[in-house]
Amino acid sequence: MKTLRILLPLAALTAAVSLAGFPGLGGLGDIVDKGAKTVKVVEKGSKAVEGLSLQDEIAIGDAVSLQIVDSFDGVWRNPEATRRVNLIGRVLGRYAQRQDLEWRFGLLNSDEINAFSAPGGRIFITRGLYKLVANDDELAGVLGHEIEHIDRRHAVKIIARGQGLEAIKEGLTIAGKFDPAKYDGLVSGFSDVILKKGYDKDTEFDADKSGRALAATSGFAPGGLRSVIEKLRDKGIGSGKTFSTHPAAEDRLKKLPADPAPVATPPAAPAGKK
Repeated sequence: MKTLRILLPLAALTAAVSLAGFPGLGGLGDIVDKGAKTVKVVEKGSKAVEGLSLQDEIAIGDAVSLQIVDSFDGVWRNPEATRRVNLIGRVLGRYAQRQDLEWRFGLLNSDEINAFSAPGGRIFITRGLYKLVANDDELAGVLGHEIEHIDRRHAVKIIARGQGLEAIKEGLTIAGKFDPAKYDGLVSGFSDVILKKGYDKDTEFDADKSGRALAATSGFAPGGLRSVIEKLRDKGIGSGKTFSTHPAAEDRLKKLPADPAPVATPPAAPAGKK
C-alpha cells in the first residue's frame, strides 16, 4: 500500500507521526496508519545541539521518515522480519552514545538495496537489503552504520553548516511559533541529504568505522559490515540508484579492518517453529 503524498502537512509541523509499530518493539510499522499528529512547540529556552533541541530533532526526523516511506512505496509489513530488525537494532542502541533517543527501525517495501537514517533515531532498510544479509552479524553491521549516522548527528551537522545555526533557529521558532514555510524548507533539506545527495566520503567512512565498533561492542562479529560491503562489490552494486548515496564499495573496504566474514547461517527459527 502506497503512502499518502506528504505535502502541506510538513509545512505546519504536524507531520510527526506515532511510530508505535509492533507491540513492545518500537518499530515503524504503523507510520502510515497512525497519520500525522501535532507536535507541541518547543520552548525557545530548550537545550540545543547544532541549533536543534532534542524535541526538534525528533519532530523533524518523524517528518523526514514519512518522506522516506513515501519514496519507497510504503512499509514492508512482514512481522517476523520487522521483529528481527528491531530486536537487533535495540541491542545495538543500548551501546550507542545517545541514550536520550528511542531507537526505532523499519523495513521499506522495495527490492532496491539501500538503508537510511533520519534524525531522532529513525532507521530504515529496504526489503532488498534485508534479503541480502546472510545472518544477524551482517544485519547488525548495516544497522550499526546507520545508528552511527544519528549517534554522531551527521545530517544535523551538514544542515547546520549549510544553513547556519541562526537560520535553523529562525526557521523553527518565530515569536514562539513555528514558521510553516521555513520549517518545510528545513525538512526538505534533511530529506535531500538523506535520500539524494548523501553524506561526503569521510562521513560515510566514519559511520563504517564506528558502526563496526558498535556491532562488536554489542556482541556481534565485527566482520558483519565488511561482509555486506563485499557482497555489494561482488554484485557490482554502488552505481545508479542502488546505494548511490554511499561511496564505492572498494573504497569503503580499504578503510575497514580485514575482519573474517561471519558464518553465513540463517537466523534461528522463532520458538515453536522448526
